[in-house]
Amino acid sequence: MRSGVVYTETVVHLAPPAFAADAPYQVAIVTLEDGSRLTARIGGERVVIGDRVIETEPAADPPQFHKTL
Repeated sequence: MRSGVVYTETVVHLAPPAFAADAPYQVAIVTLEDGSRLTARIGGERVVIGDRVIETEPAADPPQFHKTL
């Protein structure tokens, strides 16, 4: 599983139709350990910039990450 650090984040309140039932939800740009960045959905506890996160659902589109301890 991939892990990284939250580069930036936001909470989506007005979602596109495919995700409307899930709103509000948090998305983030995550800087992975190799230096690349990806957009991910955040599950569980809300994250802030600088938090460490780990991928929990790699097959999801977009991938889902959760905050690590």
